Amino acid sequence: MGRTIFIKEIICISKEPRLCPTCEKDDRLEKELIREERSCGKTILCSRCEALIVITSNNLRQVELSSRKDDIIMLKEPHIIRKVEY
Repeated sequence: MGRTIFIKEIICISKEPRLCPTCEKDDRLEKELIREERSCGKTILCSRCEALIVITSNNLRQVELSSRKDDIIMLKEPHIIRKVEY
């Protein structure tokens, strides 16, 4: 059995960021750990602030998440979906 991944915030962004938009650090970024089915975009998980960064040009209102490994994905309530522009 894999690990449990908690997500507090989902951030939609058009370009791949160097730092997490929420905590502005890069030491706990994990790429392509979670797959977002609706946008088919790349994902980056920040395990420090529990934010999932979805790199897509689409405006997401609902998400369909699946794990690439045998991990359990849990959305914390209430979770936020927001779009960030640079």
